[in-house]
Amino acid sequence: MQFRYLSIATLLCIAMSFPLQAMPAIHNGLDALWHHQYKKAEQVFSQLAEQGDAHAMYWLGNTYQLEGGMKRLDAGRILLKAAKMGDPWAMDRLDPENAFSFCSFWPCNSKWRDKALEGWKKLSKQGNGKATFALLLHKENTYWYRFTKWLPGMGQEKLNEMAIKAYNQGYQGASIYLFNNINKPVNKKLETIINAAENKFKPSYKILASYYSNKNNNLANKYLGKSVKIGDLKILNVLFTCYSNGWIYTKDYNKAYYYGKILALYGKDMSPFFQNTGPKEYRLNSRIPVPKQRELIIKAQIYVKNHRPYHYYDEFSQPWGLFRY
Repeated sequence: MQFRYLSIATLLCIAMSFPLQAMPAIHNGLDALWHHQYKKAEQVFSQLAEQGDAHAMYWLGNTYQLEGGMKRLDAGRILLKAAKMGDPWAMDRLDPENAFSFCSFWPCNSKWRDKALEGWKKLSKQGNGKATFALLLHKENTYWYRFTKWLPGMGQEKLNEMAIKAYNQGYQGASIYLFNNINKPVNKKLETIINAAENKFKPSYKILASYYSNKNNNLANKYLGKSVKIGDLKILNVLFTCYSNGWIYTKDYNKAYYYGKILALYGKDMSPFFQNTGPKEYRLNSRIPVPKQRELIIKAQIYVKNHRPYHYYDEFSQPWGLFRY
């Protein structure tokens, strides 16, 4: 008997010595989505959705929409599941007035509009910053707020207060709204977005790089470097365009070639700039010696190997340029 208990205890110890496979968090799926790893994102969201996570089901629908083809049509069915599970963002996507939706193919219904508002109000009271921000955007689109937008102490100031609340509740995206809607004083305009950058909220980097571009070169380069380091597609596009045309920076065909090759390796059609069939004024390969081209290509390949393309979006934005048709 004693031996049997000892054996059971031993087996339990052995079993506990093997790490349990943790369930992925929803952020794991979002991170995969931001880096264009659609299959991985789909796996994470599917696994969480099967466990009853309504918001993961919502993001699974978004992933289907991004992947395109017949999956885009099926995205509506997934979003309907999420809405029925209680996710207000899925409900909002099934509102016929939502510009991000494909209601010609999806089971949209105006009944979801009020249900989404109820859901956001409940979540906002529980401290959900994204829900608070969703309520802000809803109010911003009402006639009263549009009418009183610039009246002192009303409209925009009330919305800014909601944005600050959303930010303090943890939604860092509200910092962009505050940056765009607070004009004076400047330190107030910059306060939350600088704080968001310090918290590694990646979309803030390119905004601050742009803001400081004609004010403080050191800070502009600091945030520009951060954007390049994460593989931000928009910034890479900007750098390619600027160095090609001499905008903001001195014209530099070597740098233009380098950033252009990175974009090409990420899948963007850059053939007019790298093939002899393109317009003569665009051909970068005719402006750079072949040995230098090889050097820049290797450099671009190393960059792409170490940096997956990055494009941030959340419940309040959709990356139209990334949709697959």
